[in-house]
Amino acid sequence: MKVTINHVQKTAGLIRKTTFHGVAVLVEFNAVEQAVISERRLGHDIILERGYPADMSDMAAEKHANRGLGRMLLTAVVSGQDANGFDLTVNKLIKGEDVYYLGTPMEAKAYEDELKDGLVRLKGWIVGNAEVEQETSSFEL
Repeated sequence: MKVTINHVQKTAGLIRKTTFHGVAVLVEFNAVEQAVISERRLGHDIILERGYPADMSDMAAEKHANRGLGRMLLTAVVSGQDANGFDLTVNKLIKGEDVYYLGTPMEAKAYEDELKDGLVRLKGWIVGNAEVEQETSSFEL
């Protein structure tokens, strides 16, 4: 598992410019890790729970939360089930680079630390799910 983390910035707004600080993560899984993920169906496992990004307005977040069932199903069919939520899942990492925007550089640094911890847990989870030990163990209680 090779991880690349970059910090990016974007500016939004016509009159009152706002700068958002993003953390972009790209994870390249090797063939064995991809096989474990698909065999054990780990794609929908959540690595990080997170709210809506800072570059999304409160009104847009409310609109996203109040979408109808038809719209949610259409989004799931076209973009995948993970597109209906903001949490970071294994499927989002498999699809490619994930960029999450925050309001300040301090928040971006804290998010990066949480992200690194989550990716370490993911690696352990994949290794732990790789195979069951074939040894027979016996013990006395």
